[in-house]
Amino acid sequence: MEEQAASASRERRPVYLYISSRGHSGSTFLSMLLARHPQVAAVGELAHLPLQVARDEKASWIGRCSCGERPFDCTFWGPVLREIGQEQGVDLEARPFGWRISDVGLEEEHRAAAPLRVPLVWARNRFWRLIRYGQYMLPAPLALPFMPYQPQRKWGRNRAILVEKIARAFKVDAVVDASKDPLDMIDVYRHAPLPVKIIYLTRDCRGNVWSMLKRLLPGETRESRLVSAANEWRSVNGRIWRLIRDVPQDAWLHVKYEDICRQPSVELNRIFEFAGLEPIDVTAAISGSAVDRHAHTIGGNRVRFTSDAIRIREDQAWRENLTPDELAVIDRISGPLARELGYEL
Repeated sequence: MEEQAASASRERRPVYLYISSRGHSGSTFLSMLLARHPQVAAVGELAHLPLQVARDEKASWIGRCSCGERPFDCTFWGPVLREIGQEQGVDLEARPFGWRISDVGLEEEHRAAAPLRVPLVWARNRFWRLIRYGQYMLPAPLALPFMPYQPQRKWGRNRAILVEKIARAFKVDAVVDASKDPLDMIDVYRHAPLPVKIIYLTRDCRGNVWSMLKRLLPGETRESRLVSAANEWRSVNGRIWRLIRDVPQDAWLHVKYEDICRQPSVELNRIFEFAGLEPIDVTAAISGSAVDRHAHTIGGNRVRFTSDAIRIREDQAWRENLTPDELAVIDRISGPLARELGYEL
């Protein structure tokens, strides 16, 4: 009976769990926790898969799976990519962007061409993103001029092909994609022919800004970085909040990083129930099989290269490291949206 149930489970179309969030909000952390469920696989940021293939020794950093291997050398991604390439008639190792699943990488396709093309390709990418925002955010009559350009329809169908192959390889009912981007979120929801469930993950703006302040870019001051990080928190979360409210309420769930840390079992089971999965206690000790289901993440922060022994602990370092004046700046910029999202500043 158990074998029959498992076989029937694998015949169902997998649930596509998409995490949308501002960077430094805990998406990799949440993905790894979700992958502790026996029917969930977490594969990182799927939108970045072609880019990770393209990033070779000639690039500023080398694209790797969390197992440490290049995608085509990985025991998981290599067979998946070769199977898709064979089916689609594209050598994805030679032409990583020959089979598109998102807009990520449009600005990278110049890498073998003259440097003068860089700003032109970047500008094209920004322009097409504006077109897509027009399609999704403007009222129907005003959006009509933006409608002819819709490659995201094909990207969504291709993403579904990829997710189904991942689910079949891992023998799971749900696949977690932590690509985060708000436009990508809507592309997937509208055009991937799978049951798509969106997890809108937020983090207290003060903690998020402090996380960004830890690494100043060349030429940045702490003050300028603080203002830009607060503005970006407001901008990214504002776009997600605006777009997600056009999605039916049963297809998205707002989850806070802080709540996951404070009551992990409650929050994670809330997500599992939302995805139609059996609730389990994923905070208990796990077997090595669960490690395998997040051992091949293709994008995300450095924690994806660690073992499954992650610590569930809320990072509250902002309380000791942000001054009252800095907190006032963050409140002025991000406070109104933060309160709308349920934070008390």
